[in-house]
Amino acid sequence: MESPASAPLRYASAPSRRAEILKRLATTGYVSAAALSAEFAVSEMTIRRDLSKLAEQHLIRLVHGGASLPAGAQLGVAFPERARERSSEKREIGQRAVGWVEPQSTIALDAGTTVSELAMALPADRQLTVVTHSLPAMDILGERTGFTLIGLGGVFHASTRSFSGPDTRAAIRNLRLHTLFLAASGLSETGVYCSTPFDAETKRSLIEIADRVVLLVDSSKFSRTAPVFVCGLDAVDVIVTDAGIDSETAAYPRFADKLDIAQAVA
Repeated sequence: MESPASAPLRYASAPSRRAEILKRLATTGYVSAAALSAEFAVSEMTIRRDLSKLAEQHLIRLVHGGASLPAGAQLGVAFPERARERSSEKREIGQRAVGWVEPQSTIALDAGTTVSELAMALPADRQLTVVTHSLPAMDILGERTGFTLIGLGGVFHASTRSFSGPDTRAAIRNLRLHTLFLAASGLSETGVYCSTPFDAETKRSLIEIADRVVLLVDSSKFSRTAPVFVCGLDAVDVIVTDAGIDSETAAYPRFADKLDIAQAVA
């Protein structure tokens, strides 16, 4: 068992401290520099350097005494609640994304409520191999025939209903994907963002082994931020979204040539 004296060693390095800071911000919305200093057993000056570095990367907002989430960012929301938000648009996006699924290919489904709609819409006659760390996607496809399902295990995270960690990433390294269907909590001209460092690590590992990356996001994500950077837009080949995207955003050069806009389902 870890002793109280050894506990702060987990955060002795700057990367580990900053990852933990982002994790806490995603769930609480605010962190105190003084409290972090005491808990991590480092000076307040060290913590303030960590916070300044994260602010330079636009991952946090500096406030008096600590840091908060950037404007527009949301705290972690339970999976069922997220699934109910903009459900019709997510269903449209899921059905539109089927057009990017090639017969006899190996695809990966990221963890996310919109990607779960793609799992529901996948046709059973294309002889697909589906890789996923998403428990909802496993549940959906596990009840159906016509798929080879590869489930990625690891440490389970209730907020995303998915598995992540070293075991997950090790399993991913042994695979090759034709197409990754990626989820995100926020999207901007600087790139793709999610809520936790653990989720980001899994996403990056999947991106590395995919020939093509198709991002599935409802139009509200273009105006939202999230604390953890996943990848730049150069890593994304296609962005499938709904018709609610505003014309100015749709015309933005870094988005325009990637967009595939779903129409309302009759």
